[in-house]
Amino acid sequence: MTNRTPYPVDFVVPVDDEERNRGLAALGLILFAKSILLIPHLFLLLAYGIAVQFIVWIGYWYILFTGGKPFWVENFEIIFLAWTSRVFAWFTSTTDVYPTFGADDKYPAQVTVVEAPEPQNRWLALAGILLIRSLLAIPHLFILLWLTIGTLFLAWYGYLMILVTGSLPLSLHYYFVGFHRWWARVWGWIAALTDVYPPFSLKP
Repeated sequence: MTNRTPYPVDFVVPVDDEERNRGLAALGLILFAKSILLIPHLFLLLAYGIAVQFIVWIGYWYILFTGGKPFWVENFEIIFLAWTSRVFAWFTSTTDVYPTFGADDKYPAQVTVVEAPEPQNRWLALAGILLIRSLLAIPHLFILLWLTIGTLFLAWYGYLMILVTGSLPLSLHYYFVGFHRWWARVWGWIAALTDVYPPFSLKP
């Protein structure tokens, strides 16, 4: 039996006692009113998300000509991915710690990215410049679109369970972490944080 090489992009939220705030859960049950508390993040992430699209495109050009990206490009991309991951973790109650802004290596929900070996694939960089790289991710995006719809229902169910029992079921914790791990890996591949095509899996 061979050991599987870990994928370069991962998302982890350690399991705690899963005790959760019933007040936040009640807000979530009321038409996802919990999201209102995320408005400052959502406004900033919208602006950051627009900027990161240009940064990703610049990164493709760096790879095409030099075989790798400068630190500032990769760091900009990772901060965006980590920030959105913290917001998702709080929204789905995998943690009750309100998400921090920008970079934070102390928050319970963490994205890890193993630096891609250089030279990176110049053909994939060219595919990114021509928007073909995103097209290659369509099978993932199609599945994740449907999973996203299901995840919203499960998040609402999670709020209900917290309100009734005071805790988030472990099965939901593992699903939410796995779901966002998949999203993070697909986005990381599109953004050329890695050239390893992502697996179709919720697992680490």
